[in-house]
Amino acid sequence: MVEGGGFGWLKPPPRQVLENYWKGVLLVPERRLVVGRLDGVICGSAQLSRAPRNNEAQAMAGTVTGAFVAPWARGHGIGRRIVTEIEQLARELGLLVLNLDLRDTQRAAIHLYETLGYRRWGSHPLYALVEGEFVPGHYYYKRLDEPGA
Repeated sequence: MVEGGGFGWLKPPPRQVLENYWKGVLLVPERRLVVGRLDGVICGSAQLSRAPRNNEAQAMAGTVTGAFVAPWARGHGIGRRIVTEIEQLARELGLLVLNLDLRDTQRAAIHLYETLGYRRWGSHPLYALVEGEFVPGHYYYKRLDEPGA
């Protein structure tokens, strides 16, 4: 939310909305949450979502959503560790592909994912509407079954 971040919210919602959101994340069977900590304080997270059980054709793929690292905790490699943990979790679940999408304004995240081997397969010029202006977005994937992935 801060500095072009994720979750889709443009401004931080009230505390109760955030609490309900995080409680809901933990209740969804097809979703796993990975958190990052700095000095014992949660400072980032990402979610791994699997396809619903009725979508057998895409059961081999997961989606990374809600990834963030708080501005005060950036520069410590936490984002990289969170993504690496998500990838390991995906492998343990038998997933072969991870998908994600990012706003064009999320430059640090774009750099991180591209450095980790995620491939951009498409862009959308009208991906999001922020303060009355369209922001482009980009779509990425990574095969987890390739050597060195």
